[in-house]
Amino acid sequence: MVLIIALLCIVIFIIIQDVVYKKYWDKDLDVKIGYKTSDCVVGEQNELVEVIVNNKKLPLPMVHVKFDMPKSFSFENEANSSVSDYYYRDDVFTIMGHQSVTRTLKFKCNKRGCYYMHDTTLVSSDLFLRSKLSAKRKNENVIHVFPRKVNVDFFEVPYKTITGAYATNKTLVEDPFEFRGIRQYQPYDSIRHINWKSSAKNNELNVNTYFMTSSQDVMVLLNMDTHIYSQSERLIEDMISVTSTICEMLIGDGVPVGLITNGKDIYTKEKLVRESGSGVKHMVSIDTALARIDAHGDNLNFADILTETLMPKDKDINRNTYYIIVSNARNKEILDVYNESKDRGILSFFIIPEFAQYPVEEVIPDMVQWKIT
Repeated sequence: MVLIIALLCIVIFIIIQDVVYKKYWDKDLDVKIGYKTSDCVVGEQNELVEVIVNNKKLPLPMVHVKFDMPKSFSFENEANSSVSDYYYRDDVFTIMGHQSVTRTLKFKCNKRGCYYMHDTTLVSSDLFLRSKLSAKRKNENVIHVFPRKVNVDFFEVPYKTITGAYATNKTLVEDPFEFRGIRQYQPYDSIRHINWKSSAKNNELNVNTYFMTSSQDVMVLLNMDTHIYSQSERLIEDMISVTSTICEMLIGDGVPVGLITNGKDIYTKEKLVRESGSGVKHMVSIDTALARIDAHGDNLNFADILTETLMPKDKDINRNTYYIIVSNARNKEILDVYNESKDRGILSFFIIPEFAQYPVEEVIPDMVQWKIT
């Protein structure tokens, strides 16, 4: 009789805990998966941080956390993973009531790009591992893997020419967004700068003054199209890398730099443009744009972009800008626009990234070949 009662109690307990787990197992269960840094450079190490918080009394004897990562990320611990189109991870946790568990996984970023995480799947069970319980959690983390930096010794002489021209020809103009202070009006001051409120208060004309900024800048135009043969992923990535490296060099020397490319954003499918700017944050903005380029997408017509940028019809040509064109493609349409802009006195330089076994036979003014070995 005692044995029957004991068995009955066990059955009742199993049923009750099964009902409780099915109803409450994922209540107040928070799972966050993110990166130590949301941007890094190709070849650098990063860390994936998994945080599970069970903010209730009910313990979870086993929780599978399943998610996928880009297969270009290589983890130090690959025991709980499989690779196909993505890198699929299945990490197992045991977590008690009102407990949090943090796990850090080191990985290496092997390929440029912009990567969004997909939803995380949670799989658990009751105390006796009889029921299979599952739920999903939203995950909107994104990581930008910036292009690797390359050796640009080939560009040393043109680079000195460009930066020398920048230092010599740059002009200083007042920036109306950089307020400096107020002083007494002088005959040579513009009426537009009069501060009427201050003038009324002091019973004399006062004018606003502004800090001076440079009007000279460099615009880099990247063409994602290639020359004759079919597109090579290595060639395309090297074109993006040399663009990033040159922008970083110029910004490091205090030269404002902008970026225009005919490549599209891999997610929004929009044109990628960065206006001229300087500083570390601006370089991050340029590298972010380069990371988001869809290397296998449909590119915009580069000749049209050249025409619109170098020879705009509806506005004056900007002769304070030095243009650097990075393009492996050099068809007649592109070269016609480039040569015409040179004839009009536009300051520009043409960089052709090309495999060493393919010589550049076209005669292009102010051109240098970057031989990719």
